[in-house]
Amino acid sequence: MNETSNDSSTVKDTWLWLRDVMGSWLEDPGAEGYQGLNMSALQMDQAYIVGVADRDVGIYSVSDDCFRCPFELQRNISSGSKGWWVASTARRSTLRVYEGVADDYVTARNTSGLLCQLRPNLGQFGVYTLNATDGGCDIRTSKEPVDIYMPLLLLLAVLVAVWVLYGVLRLIMSRVRRSAKLRYGDKELAIQQRLRALDTFRGMAIVFMIFVNDGAGGYWWMEHSTWNGLAAGDLVFPAFLWVMGVCVPLSVKSAFAKGVPRWKIVLHIVRRSVMMFLLGISMNTIYGSNMLGELRIFGVLQRLAVSYLVAAGFYALTAPKYYTPPRGACGQALKDVLSCAWCWVLAGVLIAVHSAITFIIHDPDCPVGYLGPGGKHDEWVAPECSGGAAGYIDRLLLGDSHLYQHSDARNVYGGPATDPEGLLGCLTSSVQALLGVQAGATVLLQRSHKARVSRWLAWALVFALAGALLAGFSREHGVVPINKNLWSMSFVLVTTAVCLALLSICYTFTDAWRLWGGGPFRAPGLNAIALYIGHSVCAHLFPFHWRVPGMRTHGIRLVEAVWGTALWVIIAHIMARKKVFITL
Repeated sequence: MNETSNDSSTVKDTWLWLRDVMGSWLEDPGAEGYQGLNMSALQMDQAYIVGVADRDVGIYSVSDDCFRCPFELQRNISSGSKGWWVASTARRSTLRVYEGVADDYVTARNTSGLLCQLRPNLGQFGVYTLNATDGGCDIRTSKEPVDIYMPLLLLLAVLVAVWVLYGVLRLIMSRVRRSAKLRYGDKELAIQQRLRALDTFRGMAIVFMIFVNDGAGGYWWMEHSTWNGLAAGDLVFPAFLWVMGVCVPLSVKSAFAKGVPRWKIVLHIVRRSVMMFLLGISMNTIYGSNMLGELRIFGVLQRLAVSYLVAAGFYALTAPKYYTPPRGACGQALKDVLSCAWCWVLAGVLIAVHSAITFIIHDPDCPVGYLGPGGKHDEWVAPECSGGAAGYIDRLLLGDSHLYQHSDARNVYGGPATDPEGLLGCLTSSVQALLGVQAGATVLLQRSHKARVSRWLAWALVFALAGALLAGFSREHGVVPINKNLWSMSFVLVTTAVCLALLSICYTFTDAWRLWGGGPFRAPGLNAIALYIGHSVCAHLFPFHWRVPGMRTHGIRLVEAVWGTALWVIIAHIMARKKVFITL
């Protein structure tokens, strides 16, 4: 009888343990209530902190995401009482406990009445108890948080398993039924030097762009940095822009080979840029106002259009139809660089103009060379100077109402509107496209796989070091911090280095070793513009997007984002099989 009871107890304990583990993996907070707290009221990346004090205190906090911001009041707690508040767990925060202070904000320099300072590690759906006494402060975990990364690991395992299974099935089918038929049709042979790596790289960029735009499961590090710094989502746009530049020498040489006059090539580039710009303005009304007085003028496609016009137009005007490299070993080794000599001159001019404007032109009421987000940044040192020269020029020439109104920087720091795709950033984004042109020239003039990859990796190392030096090897303290909102030169150099390294990897596996056909990214890369426009237009349409009650976990949002992204990948493969290729 005792043995039976022990076995039942063991099974029950094991079941409860498994249930708790699965609940944690699925981000289940457990009971609806805990010690009088409504756990169902918590949203994604939130936790409860319960404060207990033996005197009247004020609890203040500041997030690491808000650089040099003042501490903001979270809760006042009376002596001998208890109070709770909801804290964000997305990024780490610093807590301060003050006695005799009740202001809404307290600067970091103010230590009058400071009892203690803490930097706790908070987790989603956790409950924490903060004890503040004369002897000091401590914070303890009352209820363990859930594991927000387990859904991501599970999903990655599923995707890898599906990819492997699909590869095995394709291998089996290729053995059973061999065919010499090209998968994507003859159009992909229109350019003689077309590389699988370029379509694969572009496909990776557009797929990840769709995933990020769909929310990326709510993981902040897969989206965009608030101001300075580099998150995974910040790599998408520059990658798409850079690879556009890589394709320029290939397309221009193909046009020359077909006998197309230079003026017709330039006219085509101008026409394509204008169409892209106008289409971008139209797409801005999907998420913004369509009132003419509030129409956002710049955006993603507009930035691509300007950069393409500058880089492709200039290359088409200056590129020789038949390039003869200089004699000698040095001339042969540098022939791809020398063929783009005028592009390097233009890049230098653009960098000089951008730097001069950034560090000379400024709002009369703002510091010279200010590069911050304004608002609360650096404890209100320049609250109305958001974006420095870039923001000032946009507000002066375009007007506040024609800028992007809902940026993360504005939500965190406050301050006036800034446009992350504004006027001044067009100069440095054009430089990034020109760096892509140089990588494309390497494809044309360096025929061996080893020569191409070695040069790309060498450039990647040079650009990475140069960008890190400009940024001072830090997020905030360099001369030119890495900043996507301003499209700073350090951002251009570092993201270009990442692009070169990633292209080298793709090229090695797809074109040099031919171990990978580029799937599942190659088909989206062949219709990148169509997918970008399509997913933007269908941003709120079923079946691409759906909602269920209680979408407050990373797991469910991750499933929804992957679902929408996967549908567009499937559509891209269907279009490729049907030989439908949409370009501007």
